[in-house]
Order: sequence, then structure tokens, then C-alpha cells
Amino acid sequence: MGAANSPTPAPLIVHIPTADGARVAVKRRPRAGGVPVIFLHGLAVNADLWDLPEVRGPDFHYRSLAAVLWDAGYDVWLVNLRGHGAPRMHSTPPPGQTDWCVDHFILFDLPAVVEHVVAATDRRPFVIGASMGSMTLAGYLQGASWVPGNTTGCIRALPDLARRRQAQLSGCVLAEFPAVLRWPDSLYDAAGRLRWAALLRGWWRTDGNVNYPFEMLSRSFWLQAIVDAVGQIPVHWVAGNPAREQWYSRLPRGLAETAERVEMAVVQALLGMAGTFTGATQHRAEVMLRGRRYVLDHMKAGVLRQLTKCVRQRAFVSALGRPDHVYSDHYETIELPTLVVQGGRDRIANAALTRRAFFHRIRAVDKQFLLFEEIAHGELEAAPVAAERVYPQIWSWLDARRGD
Repeated sequence: MGAANSPTPAPLIVHIPTADGARVAVKRRPRAGGVPVIFLHGLAVNADLWDLPEVRGPDFHYRSLAAVLWDAGYDVWLVNLRGHGAPRMHSTPPPGQTDWCVDHFILFDLPAVVEHVVAATDRRPFVIGASMGSMTLAGYLQGASWVPGNTTGCIRALPDLARRRQAQLSGCVLAEFPAVLRWPDSLYDAAGRLRWAALLRGWWRTDGNVNYPFEMLSRSFWLQAIVDAVGQIPVHWVAGNPAREQWYSRLPRGLAETAERVEMAVVQALLGMAGTFTGATQHRAEVMLRGRRYVLDHMKAGVLRQLTKCVRQRAFVSALGRPDHVYSDHYETIELPTLVVQGGRDRIANAALTRRAFFHRIRAVDKQFLLFEEIAHGELEAAPVAAERVYPQIWSWLDARRGD
């Protein structure tokens, strides 16, 4: 095991070809002889979300899970799923492909990365996914594969492929996993009709059992039409450059300090607004400004189309092929060691439904469910509370199963 706070070497960037012609960019922090750990990011962010700079404040200390595990002797691989990471570590889609969805990450990106890591290290890696990354991992583990047809083809879960894939891994960690994209107290009934009484009674609710804004936006077809026309929701206008000085750095000291306080207050307010959808209240503007801003990434139309389809169908379903593949109908094929980490205040991935729809159904003998009641969506990757409470438990779980 490596010594804590060891000097971190410059990362290696590798580009891994996929079966359909994409090239997946992966940042590796190598550790000779270490068990490899593959990290998968979520929606609207990229690989660096797992590898943010260390930040100390008067009442908190944030240190990324990637840094913690590298110091503990693990060989860290941080994946940018296709289309993410521009311009510094861009994963390029196949020539001519202008849109993609979660199915592409499952069918092509993650299989290529796992095969590459196993071949490069001769070790069985762990895979850690958050949110959309955990959806990608769950689809991969069930052996989801493209089966050509006379017209379009479809996705199927192949049991033999599922066993081979799981045999290549030491275990998996699914964090903030929306196993089924629905909520215990839905705003819509089973037929898709709006429950006006529920809206009037509980429009103010912010607990993890509801997400009225997400449900309503998922049925806003005019909004989806706009996103389809544009091709993505761009976020470059809020992204920064970590190598560039802050705009106020050359002002006189008093003005610079005032400008910095104002910027912190604005960023903290924006994080609070985002919490309307995620439930998050424990993000710190200091972490955002040091790194989180630089990991924000575009949301492609195809990804959003698939996720909103999942909300409408109240399950994890495919966007490619006909008939639909219902990923959430095949969780029982998962048998490898599995750790599920959920937040009780998560408004995207309801913890109770993930426990019932996924954790209780998988056939893994070695499985564990960690629930942190006060944590919400996105905080497991980037909030100081996760570094303090969650990362030590993930590290301990991996250490008990590293097999070396």
C-alpha cells in the first residue's frame, strides 16, 4: 500500500479504440503492481469529476476518491465516455456520428476499456460508476450486446457474455445508481396522467421520494425538440480554464478580495439552484471553483432522449433497436462482488427503489448496500462530506477484495 499523500506523477493519456470506431480517452495514474480501478463519470460531467484538486477550507477538507485510492496503491484509470472531455482529453465518436446515447457507452465504450485495462495490467480491475456511469456499468455486467436484425436489430442481455465480463472483474461499485428512473411519490399515474392534486399538495417538496421538476421536464416534448434541433445542451459558457488566472487577480487587493467573495456567493447560489433537481445542499463553492467547473461537459440530445424515455417508462430502457431492451429486467444476472452506495436525499436515484429494484435482485453472494441519509446526488463525487465519510468505506471495501 502506498504512503498517504505520496507525490502524484503526471498522468498518462491513452486513447482506446472501440468496436464501432470511437476512441475513448482515459487518464491513467499508474501504480506499478497495483490493482486497477476504472472510474466512470455521470451526466453533464467528465472523467475529472473523480479527480478534482485537493481543497482545504476553514471547516472542511476535500480530497478526491481517485487520489485516495492512488495513495492506497491502486492503479487508477479515469474514463471519458465518447464525446466527453474536449478539448484536453476528448473521447471522439466514430467518423460521421453526431449523436449517441447511454447504449453506446454500454455496447462499445466500457467493453473496450475493460479489455484494454486487463491486457495492459494482467489484473482483474474494479469498476466504479456514478449515476449515468453506474447505469453504463449495470448494462455492461448483464452482457448487453447488439444483435443485428433484418431491419434495425436490437439489444439483448446474453448470459454467457455476462459471465465472461464479470469473470474479468474483481468487483464493482455503483454510486448514485438510478436503477429505475422513478420515484415512490410520482407526479404521474401508471397511465401517464398528471396527478394535479399531488402537485398542488406537494409542489414545495424537496425530499428524495419526489422529483416533480425532472418528471415534468421529461414530458416536455417541445423542450426535447429544441434539444434535438441544437444537438446538445452546451455548458462551455460556465466552464473555465484551470491554467488561467482569475479575472480579478490583477485588481487592487481589497477589490480582488471583494470580487472573490462575490464569485463564491454566486457559485454557491448556482449550486443551490441545481439542488432543485438533485437534492444537493452540501457542495462547496471552493471545490467548484478549484475544479468542478472544469469538469462540466455537454449533454447530448441522444443521452437526454434516452434518460427522459426511462422516466416516462419508469424503468431503465434502451434507446437503440426494436423492441426496447429493458435493462432493469436483467439485474439478476449480476453475481460478482457488488457495493451499492446511495444518498438518502438523492432526488435522481431514489435509495429505496435502488435497493428494491437492484440490490435485492442481484445474485451476488458478496454484496453490500451503504446508505448515507444526509447525502444527495452529485455529493458522493465532489462534496467534502463524501471525502470524510464515504471514501474511507469504499477504500476499505476494495481493500478486502483486491486479491493480492
